[in-house]
Amino acid sequence: MKFYIELTVIDSTDISFSTAWSKLYTQLHLALVEMQDANAQVPIGVSFSEYKVGESKGKSFMLIGCKLRIFAKDEATLTKLNLPQWLARLEDYVHIKSIKPVPENVQNHLVVKRYRPGANIDLVARRIVKRKQITSKQAMEYLNTIDKAKDLKGYEQNWEPFPYIQLKSLSGKQNFSLCISQITVNESKGGMFSTYGLSNQSTVPHW
Repeated sequence: MKFYIELTVIDSTDISFSTAWSKLYTQLHLALVEMQDANAQVPIGVSFSEYKVGESKGKSFMLIGCKLRIFAKDEATLTKLNLPQWLARLEDYVHIKSIKPVPENVQNHLVVKRYRPGANIDLVARRIVKRKQITSKQAMEYLNTIDKAKDLKGYEQNWEPFPYIQLKSLSGKQNFSLCISQITVNESKGGMFSTYGLSNQSTVPHW
C-alpha cells in the first residue's frame, strides 16, 4: 500500500459522534461495493490511527478515535474511489484530505479485521430465550437491534470489548455493530479486502 487518504470525523452539535461515523462508513461501504470484484473483494484497505483498546482502573475501554485512513497500492485506485462525491452530503461532519504517499520510513503494519462474537452470541441468545420466554429467532432479532456493549448486562457475555461502528444492513435493513479488531504485525502482506475495507490477513501501513 503506497498511497492513502485520511478522513477526520468532526465533532458537531448537529449529530452525535457515533451517528457521524455510521453515516461515513455507510457511504464508504457503498463506494467500495461499486469497486468489488466477482469475489466481493476490493484493493482498498482501512485503518483507524487513533484506535485504542485497553484497561484502566479495572475497567475495559475501547476507542475508535476520529481518524480513518484509506489505503491503496496506487493513486489511481483512490482517485477512482471518488470519496468527495460519496461524502458530499457529509462535508459538515467529515473532513477529507487529499491523496498522499505513505511515508517512506514506515515499518509497522496492521491487520484490521472484523471481530465476530460468533458462538458467544448464540450462548447469550439461548439465555435470552429462557429469561424472556421468546423464540430463538426473536432473540437473534433482538441482539441485532441493540448496543451489545450496553444492553446485555446480566447475561454474562464473554465477548471481548472492541470499538465498533453501528450500521444498517443494506439487504435486510437490520442494525448491527461492525466490531473492529486492529492488530500490529511485523511484516506486510498484500492481498484484497472486504467491502468494509477489512481483512483477516492483508495488511496496511501504520505510523
